[in-house]
Amino acid sequence: MSLTRRGLLLLPALAGAAQAQVRIEQLRALNGISPAAGSEAERLRRLDEARLALSRGEAEAAAAPLDAAAAMSHAADTELLQLQSLLQRGQVRQALAFAAHTAAAHRDTPEARALHFWLLALSGQPAHAAALLAAMPLPDSAVTAALPALGQAGALPPGLPGPWAHGVDVPATGRPVATGLLLADGQLALVPAAALHDDGPLWLRNGLGRASRAAPAPTDAALAETGLALLHVQPALSPPMPLQRAPRPAFAGSPALRVAALRLDSAAPAWPLLQAGFLGRMDRDGRQALGWPGGATVGGGPVFDAVGRLVGLALPGADGQERLLAAAQLAPLQALPATTEARGRTPDEVYEAALPWVAQLLTQAP
Repeated sequence: MSLTRRGLLLLPALAGAAQAQVRIEQLRALNGISPAAGSEAERLRRLDEARLALSRGEAEAAAAPLDAAAAMSHAADTELLQLQSLLQRGQVRQALAFAAHTAAAHRDTPEARALHFWLLALSGQPAHAAALLAAMPLPDSAVTAALPALGQAGALPPGLPGPWAHGVDVPATGRPVATGLLLADGQLALVPAAALHDDGPLWLRNGLGRASRAAPAPTDAALAETGLALLHVQPALSPPMPLQRAPRPAFAGSPALRVAALRLDSAAPAWPLLQAGFLGRMDRDGRQALGWPGGATVGGGPVFDAVGRLVGLALPGADGQERLLAAAQLAPLQALPATTEARGRTPDEVYEAALPWVAQLLTQAP
């Protein structure tokens, strides 16, 4: 082949490379980075800036420094922080797609694969996560031990990927004891009353990692008889979008999705677990059995139908089995807007919508 012919074949590749370089320079200019400043030290400084924003609960403010760092280098630590920023903004579905990319692009980084597998398992795809883990085992990872344990009773191992902790500080001696549902723009929470054993300090942490103090609120006799209690949330954990309930009670045999806090021997923030199953028959007290095996979760948690509408709360019974308290039986839930929307939602959509509303209830460990 002549040099002229070879040069003509190379022109498209050279043009593509030139365009890519122009795009990188544009990103640097938009983020105030001079060519000379595009060093590793500058990239690490931008990552520190993003971490500080995340620690303040300002996930949106982390986006610009992360974009700047990504323009300098295609690095795993940058992408892991970008993924964390997406999750802190509650963008679970986008985060799942980005996690798959990060795990594939950085196969030599076990943390990237661990986070991908863990997010899949928590948001409704545990079988897929287990298959990926079997095909690509993780060395010395908490996820390796936790995935098979999700369907069993007992505390999960420490060191699992979780949200970025922010808000009120929770002491290292705190432990999750139940799952709460936030109400009234995050100013109140509905929790299993059996979890409130004494007058010790209480904390609530939503599914995005923000924590607040909690204190008992006046609970009327009718609500107390259901086994639930109200808590004041200080400061409020204000979810960004309203929670909607189903217009009528769910029937036996209908699909249901429960979102609950994980059972951990740790005060560390953790993403909750979505469990899918079917509702059972209603008993003489008007409660329905929950048709899925007990997993590594603490009691309680909101239950949604296949459209993502709240149908009630899970509550542990005296026999250890959890049952559904229908929304119609709970006065605090009647204030929620009912919707007749009928479009089915995927489990990860339901999970994404639930994260700002579901909360760990933590108490002081004895």
